[in-house]
Amino acid sequence: MKWKYITEQGDTWDTLAFDFYGSEKLMHILIEANSQYADIVIFSPGIELIIPETPLSAQSTNLVKAPWDD
Repeated sequence: MKWKYITEQGDTWDTLAFDFYGSEKLMHILIEANSQYADIVIFSPGIELIIPETPLSAQSTNLVKAPWDD
């Protein structure tokens, strides 16, 4: 299942991943599903993004820690 989300001013890939998946480490899922916007760092309002379900493999506890998680 996929959902749609309309961006708000200031949204970023990592904050959206945290909001939808509970972890900024999963932002690659959002970027892959919306590759036409991969070069955007900070979104303007009104961009429609696809929000896919998180695959079970991405929910693994073996994720690499981000440098800021120390």
